[in-house]
Amino acid sequence: MTVNEKNEGMYSRAGLTRVYTPFVIRFSHRFAWRVSNEVLHRNHREHIGQTHVTVGPGNGYFLSKLPADTRLRTLHLLDINRTCLDVAAEQLRSRFDVHTHEQDALKPWPLADASVDSVDSHMVLHTFRGDGIQAKAGLVAEAARVLKPGGRFFGCTILSKGEGVRKNWLARRLLALYNGQKNTFSNAGDSADDLRAVLEKHFEPGNVDFRVDGCVGIWVVTR
Repeated sequence: MTVNEKNEGMYSRAGLTRVYTPFVIRFSHRFAWRVSNEVLHRNHREHIGQTHVTVGPGNGYFLSKLPADTRLRTLHLLDINRTCLDVAAEQLRSRFDVHTHEQDALKPWPLADASVDSVDSHMVLHTFRGDGIQAKAGLVAEAARVLKPGGRFFGCTILSKGEGVRKNWLARRLLALYNGQKNTFSNAGDSADDLRAVLEKHFEPGNVDFRVDGCVGIWVVTR
């Protein structure tokens, strides 16, 4: 089994509160990976349920932007990095009943079968160790396990190859840099075709909505 490790240097409190939103979310999403943040905001608004799991909350940015009338009430945050959990929870506890789970998302989650209404995983899979998407399929399997019938699993990840994947010069430079650093990216083998196949293995193929924007695979699937 693939084993992931914490990266406390990258996910420091200072980095999450001062750098993550302007550089990762606003700059890199738009100019390197070419994914629209409005699409990600819309998916959160439309597909989040009353009891929800976020795998890899970052600094809690997208969850903090949910409208006042969101369905979300109980929120489970799951991440191997304690600081991500703490920073996100601090932003969100005034609005939601927040539970944090410090663990590798590829291992079994501490949640019962068919117990949640929705799961999201945004910009996380490309950081997991493994030779391709198949080695990271444990996250998708766990999402399918904990979702209630009719529940939604939505998210996105940066891909390196496959049908529809287009990388500009900045994306190529950043992918080479991040994949060359220890415990940062591990997605040189991640392809759009394999991601779709993994989603369709764990969910009914007719319930999988998958597309690629720039070099980001975006999905919404129904249990």
